[in-house]
Amino acid sequence: MERSSNIMDLPSEVLVNILSRLALKHVHQLQTVSKEWLRTISSPHFRRLYNKKSLNRPRARVVQVSDSKHSPNGMEMISRTISISTMDLAVDNSEIQKNFSFEDIIAPEHSFFIFSNLIIFNHKVCNPTTKEIINLPISSYPSVSFDVGYIPSNNTYKIVHLYATKTGPNYHFNYGGSAVEFRFETLTLRDGGPIPSSWQSLAHQEWFSYKVDSTCVNNAIYWLVGRADRMEKHIISMEIENEEFLSSVRCPKDPYYEEFPLIENGELADLNGKLCLAYQSEELSRIDLYFLKDHKKQEWVKEHIINLSGMGSLFKIMGYVPLKGNNGEIMIDGGKQPLLYNIEENRFRKLARSKMNIHIGLYFDRCFNLGSTRLSLQPRVDLLSEGDQL
Repeated sequence: MERSSNIMDLPSEVLVNILSRLALKHVHQLQTVSKEWLRTISSPHFRRLYNKKSLNRPRARVVQVSDSKHSPNGMEMISRTISISTMDLAVDNSEIQKNFSFEDIIAPEHSFFIFSNLIIFNHKVCNPTTKEIINLPISSYPSVSFDVGYIPSNNTYKIVHLYATKTGPNYHFNYGGSAVEFRFETLTLRDGGPIPSSWQSLAHQEWFSYKVDSTCVNNAIYWLVGRADRMEKHIISMEIENEEFLSSVRCPKDPYYEEFPLIENGELADLNGKLCLAYQSEELSRIDLYFLKDHKKQEWVKEHIINLSGMGSLFKIMGYVPLKGNNGEIMIDGGKQPLLYNIEENRFRKLARSKMNIHIGLYFDRCFNLGSTRLSLQPRVDLLSEGDQL
């Protein structure tokens, strides 16, 4: 049989396999090769497959806040510049690669939440991959926080808005107060839009004093909350696809509470598909990692202690970076100095250091568009680089 060296003659399944291994910016460029390639890359099958494979090759998403502008009296911030960059985690001493930036106008009820692939601020959502910034519907309730979970099976995002049923100081930094009522509403973002016109309220309610942290693990969002009147913390959770709440889970005892009684100590993270609760002692320069082994039995196991001696203070566990074999690294946000901690070899690897404080987290190349309608916010052209929308 005569063999062809033309890549256009490759079987469809082979072409899909090759394209799904490339960086997203290269996939975007290859859309223009032919109509057949454009159809292949635009198909829901390819987009789901690409997004699934990208989970094994995370990068670091870096968010910097700078150029703050204040009111004439200097008391209130009116705007600031948000810069989005990335780092390659597979390369030692990888430089911070600037992608783009935009101006954030501070609203009366200001919010700013960073997730792996989305940024929510002032009732807007930014998709850094496509440089889209679009409006979210305005909620009727005062915000406490937003959380985002990704559903791979249908390539959608679920935004969960935690809000207060009443206004007042008891819903912010309520560490000494009694439990108050909180509720939830959701918004589903589908690939290509459209953006829903309103939030969907859930009947579920919770009573607690304050929220400490949250994360998403295996299609469920977990909130670490506390009751100041009982001096205890527990975890509430919701499966994001069917929007059903699970039974609450008691937290293991904070080993540092008696010596360093910080009621807000504790943070949640997704470490290789497992829910992790981290207790940190700034004075002892260490982090204890507990993993939830059985939700129904409320069984926790302490698996790792990370010694941060000489590394500084105020660290946050951001996620898990898979390596070849069963090995892996834990990403740690250290302010200006992000770190990767190798679990098996018990050693650190430092990433590029910034001159200013940064927010760092895991980022995955993902075929996802918010929609065709964009806001008139203009990104700063001095920081534009790699490809636009896929």
